[in-house]
Order: sequence, then C-alpha cells, then structure tokens
Amino acid sequence: MKNKRFLFIFALICITIFCIIYYIFLKFGNNNSKEKIVDEILNSFNVYEADIKVTVYSNKNTNNYYMHQIVNHKVSRCIINEPEEINGLNIELNNGKLFIKNEKYNIEKVYENYSEVLNNSLFLNTFSDDCINNGYKLKESEENEVNNNENKDEIIIETILENNKNTYIKYKELYVDINNRIPKKLIIKDDKQKIYTSIIYNNVKIK
Repeated sequence: MKNKRFLFIFALICITIFCIIYYIFLKFGNNNSKEKIVDEILNSFNVYEADIKVTVYSNKNTNNYYMHQIVNHKVSRCIINEPEEINGLNIELNNGKLFIKNEKYNIEKVYENYSEVLNNSLFLNTFSDDCINNGYKLKESEENEVNNNENKDEIIIETILENNKNTYIKYKELYVDINNRIPKKLIIKDDKQKIYTSIIYNNVKIK
C-alpha cells in the first residue's frame, strides 16, 4: 500500500515538473523565436521599395502624402505622388547630403551634412538603426489585449528614443506580418504618446 502511494506521489511530482518545463519552453522558447525573427526583419530593411501613405497629425488638421520609397543601403529616396501641388518632388539622402529635386518646377538643391534630415523617420532602415541604438521590445496590440487573444500573424516592434531632442518623435511602433516578414504600418508618437505620424506600407519589395 505504501509502495503504491509512493509511486502515485512520485508520478504526480514528475507530471508537475514536466508541465512547468513545458510551460517555460512555450513561453521563453517562443519569445526567443520571435526575437530571432525580429532581428532578421530589422536586418532586411537595407534594400527595399514601397508605396507609402504618410499621415501627419496636428492640433488643427491632418495632412496625407502618397509617396514611392526606394532604399539602397546608404541611399534613401522618396518621390512624392500626392498632393498634386508637390507631385514629382524627389527627396534623396546620400552619404550625408540632402538632395531636393523637382524637374516640373526646375528645382534642384543640395545640402551638406544635413544631420537632422538624415535621421529621417520615414525610412525603415532608420527604424532598424533606432532599434539597434535604443533597444526594442515586442508589444501586444490593443485589440489583442482587450480580446485576450494572441494574434500570431502580427508582430509589433516598439522602440523608444529617449535621447531624441525632437519631442514629436519619441515612440515608434512597427507592425509586421510575421508570415511574410512585410511591414504593414509604422506609428510615430510624441513624448506624450500622442500619434504624430502614421505610415501605411503597400507593394513592399524587400530585396
């Protein structure tokens, strides 16, 4: 009788230990897997093309801009399609220089050592640099938190720019489709965590 009781208690302890180990593996093993995926995603933003919709929010109004974005390592370009009055405006960042061109209005200017613009939040490679320099964390979407439902198809990568003097750009959240590793949108918030800019990505081609 004592042997049976001992075997029952021993089996119960083994099952408990197994459940604890399994839970730890699921929780931390899954996080490690996601972190590996995030690192691969961030490293893929050096060369890509995308159509983007940029929305800039202010106290008085909201402005939308439609652009085509091209990034090739140190060369980053935005070609503005809308609004019509600045259609064709070409903004290029290249090795510490800012180029602004518009053949329609015969505009061509070059600015040397334009460091403030080089930290341009429109580009995904800038987001990668921000994550490397400031660290990042994975964040649950508000919808998932309310519904207590983990969306396995989406990762939210958040980085906080503690030392950025621009108070309008303090928090960045990148939403990425985990299946194809393609970014969906980038939310930029000010120091009060109010949305300052949102960028929607379409026709993304990561090369």
